[in-house]
Parts: sequence; structure tokens; C-alpha cells
Amino acid sequence: MTRNDTRTPGAAPQPIADSGGVVVRAKSERDPYEILDDLMTVVEALCPTWPSRPTFKKSSTFLL
Repeated sequence: MTRNDTRTPGAAPQPIADSGGVVVRAKSERDPYEILDDLMTVVEALCPTWPSRPTFKKSSTFLL
């Protein structure tokens, strides 16, 4: 018997609440910080330096 079989006959399907409370495990058992470090290594290899950007020398007022 699946979860959907426990509904009242004739009841409208509840796609959002139908699977509520289901715990989904991460696909990897590795440390998440190790995964982030690997990702950042790839990003740094693709773009080793920050791109140059113009300065704000001509501006005299900075407002938020």
C-alpha cells in the first residue's frame, strides 16, 4: 500500500501536502565542507583572479 492509497475515496489529490514529512537524505555521505572546497577549487581554476572593475574616484556622494 502506498501513501496515496490511504486517501479517502473521491478526495482531491494534495500534491504539496501528500508527501509532507518525508525525509530526503543527501546523495553523498561526504562532508559538505569538503564538497564546497572541491567546488571552490574548480571555480578558482576557471577564474584565478577577480576581473578588474572601475573605481569610484569621480563620485563624491555614496547613498544607500
